[in-house]
Amino acid sequence: MSRFLLTLTLLLLFILEGTVIQFVSPSSWGLSWMAVPRFALVGTLLISMFLGRREGLYYGLAIGLLHDVLYGQVVGLYLVTMMVASYFAGLIVLLFQRGFAMIMVTCCLILFGHEWLLYSIHRLFATAPYDVHWMLNRQILPTVALNVFFALLIYVPMKNLCQAVNAKRDVPLE
Repeated sequence: MSRFLLTLTLLLLFILEGTVIQFVSPSSWGLSWMAVPRFALVGTLLISMFLGRREGLYYGLAIGLLHDVLYGQVVGLYLVTMMVASYFAGLIVLLFQRGFAMIMVTCCLILFGHEWLLYSIHRLFATAPYDVHWMLNRQILPTVALNVFFALLIYVPMKNLCQAVNAKRDVPLE
């Protein structure tokens, strides 16, 4: 039941980032910078850091594919970037202790790396119309700031859900 609730939470985050949150974004208010909500990615990063890199890889693959199919122009772009981001988040946490500060710093770095990887791939195939300085100041940094703030908000609930999944995993079969 706890794994179902965890998956349902990720799907809810995915739906929120594509529907409700779009109406409160800074670009819809006429501001010059844009913060893209990546709430499902934040959820997969936290899952990867609490449950392990393999779990994060699977959730990143599923959410990335869902993002590509529903919103993307190229199938596979978000699948690969979310999968890689989730895997590396779980890998970094293996090297260090799982404290609150370490998880937030890792989340910040992985979100920046994800946005940078997306921009680099778009720039490689000449679909990014803006230069690096513009993208860094007007989209990448505001996006990272928004999503790190969201990670602060959902840290405790996601930690509790992941601990419930771990508790079910450790119960021996009779």
